[in-house]
Amino acid sequence: MAHAQSFLVRAGLITAMLCLWPLPSKAATGCAPGTTCIGVTPEGQPSSDPAPSIAQCSGRFPDFIVPASQLNAKGPWFKLAQAYPSVLPVNDATWSAIQFDNGAAGANAYLMALRTYAFEGMIPADFSPQANAVRQWYHMPLMNFGIGPGRRESMRGLTGERSVRGPELGIKPGVTVRNYAVGFYNARGAHTIGQVWKAKNPDLASAKFPVGAMSFKILFSDAKPSDFSGEDLLDGAPQWQISTDAGVVPVRLLQMDVATADDRAPTGWVFGTFAYDKSAPDPSPWLRLRPVGLSWGNDEGYTPADQAAGKPLLQSTISDQIPAFAKNHLGWAGRPNGPVDNPASGCLSCHSTAEYPVVAPMTFTGNPQCNTDQKKLHWFRTFDGTKTFGAIDANCTPITPSGTVFPLDFSLQLKVSVQNVLQYNSVNPCAPAEPVGTISASDLAKDFQDAPRVAR
Repeated sequence: MAHAQSFLVRAGLITAMLCLWPLPSKAATGCAPGTTCIGVTPEGQPSSDPAPSIAQCSGRFPDFIVPASQLNAKGPWFKLAQAYPSVLPVNDATWSAIQFDNGAAGANAYLMALRTYAFEGMIPADFSPQANAVRQWYHMPLMNFGIGPGRRESMRGLTGERSVRGPELGIKPGVTVRNYAVGFYNARGAHTIGQVWKAKNPDLASAKFPVGAMSFKILFSDAKPSDFSGEDLLDGAPQWQISTDAGVVPVRLLQMDVATADDRAPTGWVFGTFAYDKSAPDPSPWLRLRPVGLSWGNDEGYTPADQAAGKPLLQSTISDQIPAFAKNHLGWAGRPNGPVDNPASGCLSCHSTAEYPVVAPMTFTGNPQCNTDQKKLHWFRTFDGTKTFGAIDANCTPITPSGTVFPLDFSLQLKVSVQNVLQYNSVNPCAPAEPVGTISASDLAKDFQDAPRVAR
């Protein structure tokens, strides 16, 4: 995970954003029936032939923008679920009566309720929200841009996640496997997305998710059976084909993350994760995901020394159903964390850095000055999503940025989409006449211009 560096939001960038979008050039071919295929630059600017990239438009936002060489003319093609509700839907949280802090039993029950809610109608729909007959799900827009595997691919809509290099997770030493994910938001969560992206420029003040908003993310790995030193951890796992820089490759289910806005939590959020367990007896391989753990706070002050002394976590629970390989890959000081995630972090810790501008790294790794537990604990504070994580300088010291920093309510995917547009000047080729919205250079911190692109 990259760490933020000093950057300045140029007035020229904002001025460019306030202009009307250029109308697209001649439509390209090769996308899904009923959609429009547009030749663009990698950043989404309409481009004359031969265009280096292709954008598929089935609605206001592009479904994907990929190099022209990656577009699979035979499909399948990913379609962004983007009919975000304009009116806040009714709260249908089936987990709201479960005491998530009641030990392993409470955590397991809460996690399983979230998994059931997420999978109802989605497994038979092959995880296409538009085909779900039980409830509507939606995707985060404008995650079409990124470096290499960071962009959304065209077949399943997956984006790049953290790669794993052996011997981590039992991968052979020196072997690197790539991991990918796609996230979904329920109707209450999608209402917030629609409010933030109601205009061309995001309304960052609307980035507050209501109680009952829920999201889940399924993560896949391109690890082959031969990549493991011992047993194949993903034997029998669901498999998809996706389009990558290396061509169409098979990927297998490894992890699932869940999160929901719950006002009983001191952060306003409960985060959990699952790992695939090949020994689980469930007939459906999708249901062989087993709980890893749950966090509703960051356990402030809890260090590896506390873990070694046997002190319990008070705002997290590790499941008694956790697969062995996942138990060996927990977060910092034993906090809940998924197999793909950085073991120096934790589910809730990483998401607490969701803010814009990007004025702090998602973890302390990568900065040799973050060399004491006291400094590292800055990533493990308990606060709610209306507050910002804050800024960190090169000495791993909290500082005050010169401009406004907006909290993004623990949503890293929202952080990615906002950064793509506001910092990297990516554009939406599918809606050239959309309203501009309001944001100015004075709204943004002026001393963090060169923050690297975040990926999630």
